[in-house]
Amino acid sequence: MSSALPLALAMAPLGGLLAFFTGRVVVLFPDYPPSDDPASPGPPPPTLPRSGQVVPWPPWSPLPWRLVLTGRGPGGETVRAPWPTVAAAAAAFAAVGFGAAHRSAAEIAALAFLALWGTLLSSIDLRVTRLPRLLVRPAYPIALALLGAAALTTPHGGTAFLHALGGMAALWGFYRLLRAIYPPGMGWGDVTLSGLIGLYLGWDGWTPVVSGTFLAFLAFSCVGLGLVLLGRASLKSHLPLGPFMVGGALAVLLFGDPIPLLLAA
Repeated sequence: MSSALPLALAMAPLGGLLAFFTGRVVVLFPDYPPSDDPASPGPPPPTLPRSGQVVPWPPWSPLPWRLVLTGRGPGGETVRAPWPTVAAAAAAFAAVGFGAAHRSAAEIAALAFLALWGTLLSSIDLRVTRLPRLLVRPAYPIALALLGAAALTTPHGGTAFLHALGGMAALWGFYRLLRAIYPPGMGWGDVTLSGLIGLYLGWDGWTPVVSGTFLAFLAFSCVGLGLVLLGRASLKSHLPLGPFMVGGALAVLLFGDPIPLLLAA
């Protein structure tokens, strides 16, 4: 615990700095009402917020690096990261530093990636109720590489990595089942993100997968009910699930799995 606070204070500005650059992609994704129509052309490509010009994004590249590094899109249009995204990333990095100080450096790096990418995806989901595959899919090889490095440098890391792969498959299967049962209630972006969340939760074991998933849906339901009672939403309103998926996972990974405590009570 003595190293937790200094690590948190050191990581907070790092998270803010990284989000200052990477958060520029948050404003590139326009709203797109989900559609199951096979003839639908699919979501529009990332575009500049003012001119509407398409931003080149190489296949499987995690980011459009030229825009991220220079802050300028095609035609020289300036693109800035929303300040709430920068602030949220700084807070998420501080939470990683505080809650993961007992972990290895490789594990902290892997969790920091989840905090950064989860902040970007949550910011987009809150803005336009979308989880773009352009951002979700490249996160898988990065997360697998980081957790693979952690497996090589952490005691029992091999077992943890196998659990992570199992968690990825199990949670993706669960969300895919929910999608099959009630398509309007579960977007493809949520299904795509679920495997990444399961990968991280599975690293800590099987019960964290259950706890993180339950916490996400519990928080989602409570917030949704609160908005309905306040008249800010209706029962037919579509709320973004992504921020709750990321938040539930980070809460369990950084501050502990509540299931063993409940079973011991």
